[in-house]
Amino acid sequence: MEPQPGAGAEPRSEEERGHGLSGFLRKLLVRGPAPEERLVRLLEARRRELEEHAARFAGKVEELERREQLLRDSRLSVERLLRLGSADLEERELELTQLIAELTEREAALRAQEAELARRRAELGAVELRRAALERREQALERREAELATREAELAARATPGRASVAADASAPAPVLLFVPGERYRLVEAVQPPLSPGDAVEVEGARYVVARTGPSPLPGDARRCAYLVGVPGGAASPPGGSR
Repeated sequence: MEPQPGAGAEPRSEEERGHGLSGFLRKLLVRGPAPEERLVRLLEARRRELEEHAARFAGKVEELERREQLLRDSRLSVERLLRLGSADLEERELELTQLIAELTEREAALRAQEAELARRRAELGAVELRRAALERREQALERREAELATREAELAARATPGRASVAADASAPAPVLLFVPGERYRLVEAVQPPLSPGDAVEVEGARYVVARTGPSPLPGDARRCAYLVGVPGGAASPPGGSR
């Protein structure tokens, strides 16, 4: 029977205590896993963690590559749109330049037409003024001719006895002068009753209308002169049809 430690027992030696401690450690090491096994387990756990980290890293890399591809595609789309927009802008600029050139030409042509219209209006105004002046001169001349005709009739009535006979012969054919228009004005002698403005006269197959009557433009000629104007499209009447 082993002695129990107590009051009367002798203390153990250092050697005995060392053998007891090593035995305890051996028992403890024998009960737990071996260090190699624990190291293998630890390495296996670390390997699994690294594999998980590698898998997550690979997923991140794939995600980044996918995003990079999307970014590249987006950039290519933007560049293509920019090229198309630039080409369309250049085309629009060319069309605008052509339109500006056409508008400039039209404005120049319009200004030229306006200048020509102003010139023609000025010429027309001058012609109207000249026509009005000619009409006034013609009216004054007609008044003078009427006065001269009245004075001639009075002188003839005083110089010729028998006014009734003179009045009876007033409608008889008498020598007259016809002032005929054309490329060049000419005087034509005719024998016919006295003419009045508006009467139709035929000269050499062409029809005319008497514009006015007056004294002969020839010096010392007592005959009356009928100033004629042409009739547009007037057909010649048969011989003997003139008044």
